[in-house]
Amino acid sequence: MKKLFAILTIAGFMAACNDSGSKTETTATDSTKMMSDTSSMMKDTSSMTTPSTMQSSNMKEGMMTMKDGKMMVMKDGNWMAMDKTMTCTDGCKVMTNGEVMMKGGKKMMMTEGMMIDKDGNMMDKDGKMMDKKMDMK
Repeated sequence: MKKLFAILTIAGFMAACNDSGSKTETTATDSTKMMSDTSSMMKDTSSMTTPSTMQSSNMKEGMMTMKDGKMMVMKDGNWMAMDKTMTCTDGCKVMTNGEVMMKGGKKMMMTEGMMIDKDGNMMDKDGKMMDKKMDMK
């Protein structure tokens, strides 16, 4: 009778250990899934920033923007007030007052939030590429 009781006790412990092991795996899977969901939400949130609110570390060197009525340029990872006319690689010139003169002599005025890179590619305040030919006066 003592042997039967010992065998039943051991079998009971083994069954209890097996059940708790499967519960631990489920919990681990759930927490892993939750961490994965959280990290994907964080990725989605970071892609929602617009150029006007984008951190300066994401901006290219030489990028220019109209901010608070002033022309700013990205230098060494920081926005600095533009102190002189800059010439882009495509030949257009960006003045300190926000006026852009194309190689052919046509002019346009940058508005709040617009950006232009050192290659002459322009973006509106929402970060969409602009066709400079359409915006000429």
